[in-house]
Amino acid sequence: MIASGLVVCAIALPWLTLLPLHGVAAAIAHALTLIAAFHGAGRIVAWLAGRPEAAPLLVIQWGIAALIGLSGIAIACHAGTLAGHAVLVFGCVAIHTAALGLGFSEHVERLEAVLAGPRIWLVPAALLAVLGAIAVLGAAGDSFAQPFDGDGHLMAQLHRVLGTGALMDPIGYPRHAGLGGQVALAAIASSPGDDLPHGVEPLAAALALGLAISSLRAREPVAALWAVVLVVAGFALPFAPYDPLPCWAAAGLIVALHHMLGDAEPAPLPLGILAGALVVLRHELAPVAAAAVAAGWWRRPRDPRRAVVLLGGVLAVALPFVIARTLAWRSIPALSPPLLSTVLLHVARAPLAVRALAAAAIAVPAALVLRLALPDHRALAAAATTTAVGLGAIVAHLAGTGGAGSGSLRLLWPVGIAFAITLVVELARSRWSGPAALLVSLGLCVTIYEAGEAPGHLRWSRRMTEAATGIDHLARPPGDAGDPYAPLLAGVRPGATVAVWVAEPERLDYARHRILDLRTPAGARLREHRFRDHISLAAALLGRLGADYLLLEADDLRVLRIQSDLIYRWLCREPRPICDDDLEAVARAHRVIAERNGVRLVDLGRGPAPRPGHSP
Repeated sequence: MIASGLVVCAIALPWLTLLPLHGVAAAIAHALTLIAAFHGAGRIVAWLAGRPEAAPLLVIQWGIAALIGLSGIAIACHAGTLAGHAVLVFGCVAIHTAALGLGFSEHVERLEAVLAGPRIWLVPAALLAVLGAIAVLGAAGDSFAQPFDGDGHLMAQLHRVLGTGALMDPIGYPRHAGLGGQVALAAIASSPGDDLPHGVEPLAAALALGLAISSLRAREPVAALWAVVLVVAGFALPFAPYDPLPCWAAAGLIVALHHMLGDAEPAPLPLGILAGALVVLRHELAPVAAAAVAAGWWRRPRDPRRAVVLLGGVLAVALPFVIARTLAWRSIPALSPPLLSTVLLHVARAPLAVRALAAAAIAVPAALVLRLALPDHRALAAAATTTAVGLGAIVAHLAGTGGAGSGSLRLLWPVGIAFAITLVVELARSRWSGPAALLVSLGLCVTIYEAGEAPGHLRWSRRMTEAATGIDHLARPPGDAGDPYAPLLAGVRPGATVAVWVAEPERLDYARHRILDLRTPAGARLREHRFRDHISLAAALLGRLGADYLLLEADDLRVLRIQSDLIYRWLCREPRPICDDDLEAVARAHRVIAERNGVRLVDLGRGPAPRPGHSP
């Protein structure tokens, strides 16, 4: 009876999001809808791969990767609007519902078999549910403290794709660090409701740790204790925050790869789809994906069909994002990638061959040490190899760029977290009680202790308290703060090209105007302070972009410039040489046609602004 009720709930609850719910109830319903959509998409992959018996939580990871790929196809076809993503999500929920409904008796029998045995696994499962719910609801009730994902403003890109269906912006679209997989994942989370984009990472953490618990088969006290410690340590990690840079989403996909590589013959299609999702999330994760694909191919190297399916799975996810990026490059005929590389992406890089050799020099010894130090187990051997390759590639990337792009250093966390989870699972399942198990358990305990003693926002208790209090934001009545830039842009003709440097680009109307977001980490060069006789980078770039207007908001950079001018005058007893950053110089050279609350709208098509003392 209990099993039947649980299956009925699994069928019905994901559809509650269609009701007019608000607050906590709406966020919970949206989270359940997303999980059901992931499961539905994963069931399609399982059916195509001929693995209908795959574990549900592993299937959910397959579904996450598959939905990222489907979102990429929609974006490449200019159909990735809110309605387009809603069709994807609720279509996968319908598949989830149909799969459970058609196999109702079979699922009830399986659940009864699980409930008939020892129920000590309920302890880590309940702990995971409570901590996961607090983290997801807290993140859903608050906005990102840092909206940048290392290569652009994630929320601005999200609103662009939901409003226009595509990412046709060669400036604001990811260029250097990723293909836009995290934008696609946020768009998928947006389709059930507006709150879930902020809760993607904590939801991914709960699903990744859930896969670990299901792999532990925590039916006995020892395995259940491992599961409890793993859940607590996972949510206590001080340096794995829930911000836009992918961490737990990537970690869950890598754990699924490790889990599959533990089989004698892992299914090639799901393996390729998981690897493709890692590639589009961040370029730094591509070596991990490549190592996993190579390991999957190595099991049967003389099977050409298996190799084709593996590569086909990778390309099915990655190729749509490559097409979308190419279309963004070519959206402005006068613009070319070399120009952007010269103007925006001027980073000294070591040659590719040198970085590859450095990565190999780091990865090969690390892989040998890890494989020799760990028990002779297929999953651990594959995990050690992929982890060593991933860590070596990231370190070599940082060394090759002279440390530029500190966001790459954060990508060490998902690779390390995934290996730690796999190590704990395999040690607990093999019941290997040697020194390695003792060291791992001590490491988990130290992690939990350090997370409790960490200063400031890194402290575990403070983070969970802030998440719990953040749930109060969901109780507020729904409302839209509106577009603060709409009054300035009201007189601009629809379809005009507007280059923007504003604090909240996610609140712009991307469907009305062609918005080019200059406020990216690479675009920060446009705010460098230059003498007035220096060639302006911004003027050259805006000319090539064909921008009709510039929307410029005063920010901390201008305040710092004014302060530095005052300090220079106080120290040197003379005025500082006149200089402006590039965008300020462009704004001063053209007419300001509207201004409000420190935001100026500059008409780039009109003549230069009048000099002081002269009539316009």
